[in-house]
Amino acid sequence: MSHQRPRRAAPPARKSAVERPPRPLKPQEQYLLDAVPEMSGERLVFASSGGAHAAAEAARRHPQSTVICNFFDIFLADSARKRQASVPGLIITCEPDFADVPTDVFALPLTAGSESELARDQIQTAHQRLKPDGRLFVSIDNPKDHWVHEHLKELFARVTNRPLKKGRIYIGSDPLPLKKVKDHLCWFAFRDNGRLIHCCSRPGVFSHRRLDLGARALMESLSVEDGPHQEDVIQPGFRVLDVGAGCGAVGFAAAFRAENVTVHALDASSRALQCTRLGAERNELARITTQLEAEGRVEEPGTWDVVLANPPYFSDFKIGDIFITAALNALRPGGRTHFVTKAPEWYTERFAEEFDQVSVREVRGYFIIKGTQKKKRRNQS
Repeated sequence: MSHQRPRRAAPPARKSAVERPPRPLKPQEQYLLDAVPEMSGERLVFASSGGAHAAAEAARRHPQSTVICNFFDIFLADSARKRQASVPGLIITCEPDFADVPTDVFALPLTAGSESELARDQIQTAHQRLKPDGRLFVSIDNPKDHWVHEHLKELFARVTNRPLKKGRIYIGSDPLPLKKVKDHLCWFAFRDNGRLIHCCSRPGVFSHRRLDLGARALMESLSVEDGPHQEDVIQPGFRVLDVGAGCGAVGFAAAFRAENVTVHALDASSRALQCTRLGAERNELARITTQLEAEGRVEEPGTWDVVLANPPYFSDFKIGDIFITAALNALRPGGRTHFVTKAPEWYTERFAEEFDQVSVREVRGYFIIKGTQKKKRRNQS
């Protein structure tokens, strides 16, 4: 007689990602989701601070309607596409503006303390796109809000005001004619290396209406010969990658430093790259290209001579790490990278791991960290 070991009880099945309780939505997102049953029409357009939950519910309820959720940021757009991949009919876009077509419903979530000019820009654009019987839903995570309410009363004959526990939702009906359409696009100029350079910016683009001092420090680093970097930084025919390009100011300065310099601008913001293209045209820079990118992927990897980057000072260096990945992917052996930051310790350690000839120099209260691409990277055979 054979002896068999008693079978162990099967471990409880792990809950799939779908079965796990979802994270609580931000109040402004939840309020729009709760209001979806009141929304109807041939075309429904949403903005979202992440997840596109209200737009997905609207697509489920109104399969015959065109339901669009637009993001300015490609990272948020791609994340929403993955989250809502099972929702038929939902269109997720990443464009600098809402499509210029007549729309029945707009739904905008706003965050207290965020850029007020961006809110005005979005509300005005939505108002311009609405049909005469269209409605604008605006939610905000501020139960004491007055500003949005007063602004909507200037644009609509009727505004419903619903106070909620952690915010408010407004519904604007019967759009009024605009007394004046405000152009939120802004042009400014600065001098670099004796040349006047023009830049375009819009609400939602980093350093709107002005040149960031970190960008200025990064430009000045292109003229500094320090430590192991004795050669000219930008030479004729160089290929320069501008990571986190914003309005394109640093890339424009690099393009003017020598003849036939090619600049490729990477940014996750569709609005930022729109401004870069407009600025390149204004400055008559034909060798400027753009790429909407949030994960550090680079066109024509291993062929770029210089990488310039002005990473944001938040997100626990997650975005900074993506910027370093982009530089490592982009640079040819011996190619150089310049990062500007106010927090040099973390970047200095990461550069020491990944690059040769690392140097740190203070410029205008910022720190310029330079490194040279290794001839043979650790992950290469």
